[in-house]
Amino acid sequence: MIQAYIGDGKGKTTAATGLLIRAFGAGRRVGAVLFDKGSETYRHNELAVFAQLGIEFYITGLERMKPDGTFRFGVTPQDIEEAVRGLSLAENLMAGGNFDLLVLDEILSSMTYGLLTREAVLGLIQRAPKDMELILTGRCEDEQLLDHADLVTRMVKERHYFDRGVKARAGIEY
Repeated sequence: MIQAYIGDGKGKTTAATGLLIRAFGAGRRVGAVLFDKGSETYRHNELAVFAQLGIEFYITGLERMKPDGTFRFGVTPQDIEEAVRGLSLAENLMAGGNFDLLVLDEILSSMTYGLLTREAVLGLIQRAPKDMELILTGRCEDEQLLDHADLVTRMVKERHYFDRGVKARAGIEY
């Protein structure tokens, strides 16, 4: 099945990570490619647990946190190169047949924000092995692409403490 966790609300990566851990606990072969998460901010917490459990994962993307604590928006040619590298990793992992479940975290945001083309992401979805669960996360309003998913869960922000100035917290947001 193809599962997509989308929307502007919190919980997309958390849902995918929870599913990955559940599948791993059930004896399934699991892995993950994290798109646009090359920042040191993301190299802790769940990734430390993945490493301790021996779960195969790959990180792509460049640092987006500036030294002053603000976030770097926009897309550079290097951001695109990293996203394409992630897509290639995902293609190779799918083709290798070693996974029952593969999480492609933020692949949909990478497409939405112009790091990957819609055609490239759609092609990847269409080539997914029928016996592998493929989990896609990120912001995405492309209903034609989402029509290829067997499950779409939309995380909708009704209220968020970020809007009150609360900063991201280790172990909660990252």
